Amino acid sequence: MDKEKINAKMSDEELAKALGRYQAAETLCMLIGIILVAAGCISAVLVHNRVLLAVLVFVGVGLLVFGAMPAQKKKKTLLKQQMGDFFNAEREMLFGKDPETPELPIDYAHLKGIDLCTTDWTDIAVENFHEGVHNDLLFSAANVSLSRTVEEKSGANNDNWMSRTEKLFTGLIVRCKGVCRALPEVTVSTRFQKRGADDLKSPAAFLDKFSARTPCGDNADSAVTTQLLEFVQAMEKAGGKLFGFAVKGGDLTLALETRYVFANVPPELDLRDIDGIRKWYIASLKGMSDLLDIIKQTA
Repeated sequence: MDKEKINAKMSDEELAKALGRYQAAETLCMLIGIILVAAGCISAVLVHNRVLLAVLVFVGVGLLVFGAMPAQKKKKTLLKQQMGDFFNAEREMLFGKDPETPELPIDYAHLKGIDLCTTDWTDIAVENFHEGVHNDLLFSAANVSLSRTVEEKSGANNDNWMSRTEKLFTGLIVRCKGVCRALPEVTVSTRFQKRGADDLKSPAAFLDKFSARTPCGDNADSAVTTQLLEFVQAMEKAGGKLFGFAVKGGDLTLALETRYVFANVPPELDLRDIDGIRKWYIASLKGMSDLLDIIKQTA
């Protein structure tokens, strides 16, 4: 599709066909690429054929880099170009316009500064960042992933080293200004252990799965009160699995592990359904409004 056609306003039918083509190409290239890379790794373990490994991985990665990624980029560009005005109007109607300079950024410096993740991470990806006001509450939100590079031994005799990217967090981060009245100043972080619903009902069980520290890094187990547990339970019921949160100066930074996409549409949505895109986008904004209301009531 040429640039002039992309910039022209399309009908819903034309847009559905174009988005569908990009989405199908992205899915196909990604699927075949992953299969080839996996086949190459399996062949290296079973038949110790490095040439076959190299060929399969090279072709698989090529499909991902030169097939899936360009299709994904074109899909996102087209969606934003054709439906950006609708997206912005709906978001601004609820939360106002994004400021030129955010007061509550969600970035490397802020998340490192509050030490939200106790495992050292090196890379951050931030998408769908927006800042606005809801019922007089200043907030910002974004979909974020935190990761690190891990070096580990590989090969038949564990005589080789390989690097892999380990995702530590994928989900939603929300910042709220001056919202906390019931919660003490504390940083709560996951210990990366499996847990169940009962682990959120008592301070002892909660502290077995989460650490609690003061903003200075000292132990803050005494801060895990009934009110704090009620807040955590409300967040998990409304938004997703708790990864951690930090309260400082009445401001809250909350991290929830979730597939929820803020002010956007999820990648698995069938983009041939243009009306479905509109409905999903509006639903994503409503989901944020509901979460902010619960934060305001419980924090």
